[in-house]
Amino acid sequence: MAYSNSGIKSYEQCPYKYKLTRIEHRQEPTGDAAQRGKDIHYEFEQALTALPFLDEAYAFWSDYINELITYGAKSEAEFAVTKDWQPCGFKDENAWVRGIYDATYFNSSEKRAHVLDWKTGKERDYGDQLKLYATVLLASYPEINSVSTEVCYIDLKKRVQLTTYTREQLDELKTWLTNRITKIENDDVYAPKPDYGCRWCHFRKSNGGPCQW
Repeated sequence: MAYSNSGIKSYEQCPYKYKLTRIEHRQEPTGDAAQRGKDIHYEFEQALTALPFLDEAYAFWSDYINELITYGAKSEAEFAVTKDWQPCGFKDENAWVRGIYDATYFNSSEKRAHVLDWKTGKERDYGDQLKLYATVLLASYPEINSVSTEVCYIDLKKRVQLTTYTREQLDELKTWLTNRITKIENDDVYAPKPDYGCRWCHFRKSNGGPCQW
C-alpha cells in the first residue's frame, strides 16, 4: 500500500475515517472550497509553463512565478519511493510513499533543492507536509545536500519560508516518517478519534454515517 501526506494526516486525525476513505474507499462529497483549490492549483501549474494568469487577482504572484521559471522549476511533479527508500514510478506496485510536489527546482552548483506548496485560504501549519517532501527529495537525489521548504498562501499574498533540511538529518527524517507509517500498518482497530472536527465529518452518526460519534 502506498502512503501519501494526506493519507498519513488523515489517519493521525481520525483512524476510523482513514479506514473508511483509504481502505474501504468510501467517498466524501466535495464542496465549493475544494473545487476552488483545484482550479487555482491548475492555474498556477499553467503559469509555471509560462502561460499568463487568466485571473488578474493573482498578478501579485507573477514576479515569483517568473523567478521559478528562471530556476527551471517543475510543476506538479510526481514522486514515489519504495520501502527501502529507492525512487520508483508513481504507480509502481512497490511504491511505499508517494505524492506530488506543487513546485520544485534544483540548484546543482549549490547541491540543493527547493520545494514549495501553494495553499488557498487561511494560514495553517503545513510543516509536516514539507518535511515529508524534503525527506523524499534527500533520499531520492544523493547529489543534493539540502532542501529548503516554503508555503505560498495565494489568497494572503504571503510566502513563508519553512525549515531547510540537510543530508546529515536524513536518517532522522527517515525514522520520523517510518514511525508514522508503522503506526498505521500496525493498527487493526482504527478506532474513532472524536474531536471538534467531528461536526463537519460526512461519516458522523448524526449525519446518518457509520461512525458511533
